[in-house]
Amino acid sequence: MAAMAWAAATAAQADLALEWPRTQGGEAMIVIRAGGLAALMLLAACAHSVSGAYVAQGQKFVELLQLTEGKDGQLLGTLNHTLLKPNGTIEQFTLNISGTTDGHSITLVGKANEPFAIPNNMSGTVDMSGITVLQPNGMERFIPSSVNAYQAVAQQLSQQAGVMQKQNAEQQQMAQEQKQIVDAENARQAAITNANQRVISLTDALNNYAAMIQAKHDLAPFHSAHERILAAAQHDLEIEQSSPRGSVQRGQVDVRINQLGVQLTQFDIPWRQVLERGHTHLSQFDAAIAKSPCHNGQDQLRACGQQRQAEKNYQAAKAILVRELSDVETSLKQDADEMSRITKQADSQE
Repeated sequence: MAAMAWAAATAAQADLALEWPRTQGGEAMIVIRAGGLAALMLLAACAHSVSGAYVAQGQKFVELLQLTEGKDGQLLGTLNHTLLKPNGTIEQFTLNISGTTDGHSITLVGKANEPFAIPNNMSGTVDMSGITVLQPNGMERFIPSSVNAYQAVAQQLSQQAGVMQKQNAEQQQMAQEQKQIVDAENARQAAITNANQRVISLTDALNNYAAMIQAKHDLAPFHSAHERILAAAQHDLEIEQSSPRGSVQRGQVDVRINQLGVQLTQFDIPWRQVLERGHTHLSQFDAAIAKSPCHNGQDQLRACGQQRQAEKNYQAAKAILVRELSDVETSLKQDADEMSRITKQADSQE
């Protein structure tokens, strides 16, 4: 810029010299030649070579543009790019640069050194203080600099990247720990909900079973059928004993007694199944109560109060059922033995 100011001042002096009378002869010619020389110097100052290194930088990036200008204004060079990305990683690449300039405007073509790379066309302007390149997202200003300056900024960005990566790692760790806390709490709440549901289901099952036992604990039909069959068999045995040996009547009575034995056996089949189911149900309910969350350190669950009442209902019904099962089991054995005795005695009379 000092050279441009000096050239402009010299040109002004030349213009003043042109106003001198031509009668001064040779002196006027000298002044005119001096003015022409100043104009050439001005043009040379404006259309300078762009060869050299230029740096453009921002808060998160730096670029190094290195150009060599040929005599015909053709340009060759490279563009080195370093960018600090939001995730703390560094993006770096190099483009091969070609282009042209007339000392005022400039056209650049950047292409990556890889197969099928798409060229990037750029245009801009040149002035004494640098190069301005028009980009799709705005202007980028390159100022004369050096490779060392670019590398220094790139090193700073790398250091910032290290700090960001550490911060990101700490934040991720904190987020992971917070997630673990939230997941643990969600799991705890889910476990409580599940435990409450188990308690509620067991409570309903206990109450329903107790109600069924209370409604169906009449063994009169069972004992009545046994008494009727045994009485008939005993009566037929007495008839057989009073009938002559080898008589038809005695044989018919013996057959009827054996049929009564079969009838008793068939009648007892469902009752023996009742015995088995009853013992199984009681074992299952007792095991379920023992495994209930309310008896394993979670008695504070809101459904445990209802289960405790259901257990009382179940225990009351269980006492009834145990007594009846014992009664049925004893009767089945005793009456089967009695029927067997009568049948054997009848057969021996035949």
